[in-house]
Amino acid sequence: MELIRQIEHRPMNDDQLSIYFIGQSGYVIKTKDCTLYIDPYLSDYIENPIGLNDPYMMRNYPPPFLPSEIQKLDAVICTHAHVDHMDPWTLNQIRQNFCFYVSDGAYEKSAFQLDLSKITFLVPQETYEFPPFTIMPIPAAHYELIDEKGRPDCLSILIQWKEKTLFFWGDGIVYDGQIDLLSQFKFNYFFAPINGRDPNREERGIIGNINGDELIALCSNLSIEYIIPNHYDMFKNNTGSVASFQRELKQRNPNQSIVIMKCGDKIEL
Repeated sequence: MELIRQIEHRPMNDDQLSIYFIGQSGYVIKTKDCTLYIDPYLSDYIENPIGLNDPYMMRNYPPPFLPSEIQKLDAVICTHAHVDHMDPWTLNQIRQNFCFYVSDGAYEKSAFQLDLSKITFLVPQETYEFPPFTIMPIPAAHYELIDEKGRPDCLSILIQWKEKTLFFWGDGIVYDGQIDLLSQFKFNYFFAPINGRDPNREERGIIGNINGDELIALCSNLSIEYIIPNHYDMFKNNTGSVASFQRELKQRNPNQSIVIMKCGDKIEL
């Protein structure tokens, strides 16, 4: 409860932006007049309604607040349909009206439904104005770039605010042409998963992500002020070592700055 009060009631001026980490790949981006949520997973939907009965897929820590406690919300962006990014229970429990940004493929696969007039279906590399933000979806491969109907299945989200550029990877792995696409931008904050992937997880139905070594290699070809790793500590069976990532980054790219965020932490711009 304390975190949601801070998010919604802390005084801000026109030149401030706060980014709160709410677990997994979820963030709240807050300015004086706008509150934007990205990939909020604020429930235990994976182990409860889905009924996996898998102790390895239980949350390692509780949600920082409940979606029913949210009183100030302008928009939600979901990168893809996996429940830890587009959680129907979380989205259905939000009592406030909000604009929803998602790909049409992800929306079709999700159990969440909303009045279509409130949905903007994202097209990769198109720009969308949601003042004070400019939003640009970037193709992501989780593991494929397109689904069986030829549509983008998973997106990364680039957000520009004033002179700052933020990048939220969501889920995915490195793909051909990705570096060329991303090298067009100078990123101030680059949020990306490091949990990796392996046959054991894939056999359990867990589609993995880029690992720490791959992320370091990719980022060495890009202009990034701060790397912020995520998606490594919520589920026991789907983790990555942030300490190892930090060590390896320091050895291979000592000039690269990194920010380690725990659930509830915030970045101030």
